[in-house]
Amino acid sequence: MADIDIVAHKRQSERLWTLRTPWNAIYQEAYDFAVPMRRPGGQGQRKNAPDRLFDMTAPMSAMYFAGSLQRDLFPAGQPAFVLETGPIAAMLLGAERTKAFDRELGQISSLIHPFFLAGDWDTAVHEACIDLSVGTACILPVKGTRENPVMFCCIPFDQVAIGVDAYGRVIRVSWKQMLEYEQLIAAFPQGNFPDEIKEKAKTSPGTEIELVQDFWADPSGSGWHFGAYCQKSTEFIVKERYRTQPIAVPRYYRVPGEAYGRGVVLTALPTIKTLNKAQELALKSAAIQMLGIWGYRAGGTFNPNTVRLAPGEFWGMQSTGGMLGPDVQRLDPANGRLDVAKMVTGDLQTQIKQAMFDNRLPEYSGTPRSASEMAGRLQQKANIHIGAFGRLVNEVMPVVVPRVAEILADFGILPQQVNIDDLMVAVKVRSPMAAALNADRLAAIANYHDIVLAFAGPEAKDLYLSQERTLDQVAKGLQIDPDLIPSPDEKKKVLNDMQVRQQQQLAMMFAAKAAEKAPEVIGNAANAEMKQAA
Repeated sequence: MADIDIVAHKRQSERLWTLRTPWNAIYQEAYDFAVPMRRPGGQGQRKNAPDRLFDMTAPMSAMYFAGSLQRDLFPAGQPAFVLETGPIAAMLLGAERTKAFDRELGQISSLIHPFFLAGDWDTAVHEACIDLSVGTACILPVKGTRENPVMFCCIPFDQVAIGVDAYGRVIRVSWKQMLEYEQLIAAFPQGNFPDEIKEKAKTSPGTEIELVQDFWADPSGSGWHFGAYCQKSTEFIVKERYRTQPIAVPRYYRVPGEAYGRGVVLTALPTIKTLNKAQELALKSAAIQMLGIWGYRAGGTFNPNTVRLAPGEFWGMQSTGGMLGPDVQRLDPANGRLDVAKMVTGDLQTQIKQAMFDNRLPEYSGTPRSASEMAGRLQQKANIHIGAFGRLVNEVMPVVVPRVAEILADFGILPQQVNIDDLMVAVKVRSPMAAALNADRLAAIANYHDIVLAFAGPEAKDLYLSQERTLDQVAKGLQIDPDLIPSPDEKKKVLNDMQVRQQQQLAMMFAAKAAEKAPEVIGNAANAEMKQAA
């Protein structure tokens, strides 16, 4: 890798953090209300106590949204992708060779799948979905050891600043975190450290220092670079070059011209703040109604600083009545209507759940939910997520899978490096959401099949519809593994076996017919012999 001016690189990195500054307050407020107590006492920008949180609707809906998003896009315990022939390669290879190539890619996919099913991936994805509820997340595939080649981690997004090109694509990521000197040396055992850092690692190993790890795309478009350094470094502690993008930065919604994403929490944030204020006022009103507001005559014998409000207490007072009234008296302010407050907060809670797609079924009462209602809910969820689905699909799996394939190829686990570029070899995401979106296309195919049968009839059906290509489209839409579909050689063997069985069935039919006519033939032969003898 060519030498890089670290001073100029630091200026570019700091510019990313300067551009992120306006987003810090926006994201932090969203975390305060929807993901409270985020890293309490840790390295967050503010050590926030949940003193403004009076309702749990937003935190519960945020966690439900994260689980629902993971279940819809990255289902746990099953392969979330498959490698397929890209559109350019499919045009060059033709239909039959494309099917054969898909089978080879399916075998390569089966070598990658176990590393996504080990548990790290599901954990990292769920953590990323929590950050996606606010707007932006980071998933980093980490190269490990030969015993554990790939690890996945979700980087807290308040540690990350990103930069995009003129087309909104992520081309630079800067990650800042605090590490102890001892941890820093252990993280990069072969790193090039300044003498000051080496000395501090010996004398004060527990002291923390800020480490900056930057990822940036090569200007030529061929690969990515990685460099780690500290603020006092005059050169990179370590620098590497990758063939693929090493870090995924998915964004839920993105407004044109903005680098950072917007999640459902930001959409619902005004209502979330209003709900918490309404709950706060309702609680204060309830406290006043229960405990009351008390007045006392100043300068008398009653001292509110020395008495205690509790059952069985005796208060020293000069008067409990008379012309001037008692020394202590409960005031009767205008009572707040708690039923009105409950109605207002109920409406706000419903709005928050709708904005955060918290459409959980209520507790069972009365008639059970029908199949049509359940199907309608699934279709509604597909329609809701469609705006973010395409972005999340393109910014997660097509980034993570090539990086994992590169790591496995470096360890020799994959037989060769697979060039996944979405044109020659593409990553096809498999998820319940993708299946729901494919349902409309499969329904159109089924309707066309029925119309062809109705107008042309079964005999002329093949003139208007290819059964083999139709079933191929249905198999892809239903996300069927290519290994389950017979290859051309297997199909020939199946056809030969069918012909052999048909011939055997015909032979058995002829034998059965012959057996039925055997007595008649024998009788005719016997009569003929008798006539000849006579």
